[in-house]
Amino acid sequence: MKLNLSNERIVNTINALSKLNNAQLPIKVAYAISKNVNKIESELKVYNTEKAKLVNKYGEKDKEGKLKVGENGNVPLKEEHIEDYNRDIKELLSIENEMDIHMIKLDDLLNSDYNISPAELSAIDFMIEE
Repeated sequence: MKLNLSNERIVNTINALSKLNNAQLPIKVAYAISKNVNKIESELKVYNTEKAKLVNKYGEKDKEGKLKVGENGNVPLKEEHIEDYNRDIKELLSIENEMDIHMIKLDDLLNSDYNISPAELSAIDFMIEE
């Protein structure tokens, strides 16, 4: 089924999907999740490339022009560009991607031995058909 998913939804979904992709699920459910993970990771790659461009544009750089990296592994933003970065990242997160999603029947999921958490269920609700 063709669905539009925002980059924000993709970013917020991938961790739960990856966890479910490694779980023991009925074959139809596992297949659909695996196919969807591959499609979502492809879109996520494009998102991450564009996000890296924003970090490069707005991040603090050393004297050699290389990005500074903080102790936590994050690149600090130039103080005067924080608003610009936030505006651009918000726009990037709002971009919609049309994706062909493999749907999962709710009964197939409920009849499995896997105890899906509410957070996981919320993350994949767009793939579930009743």
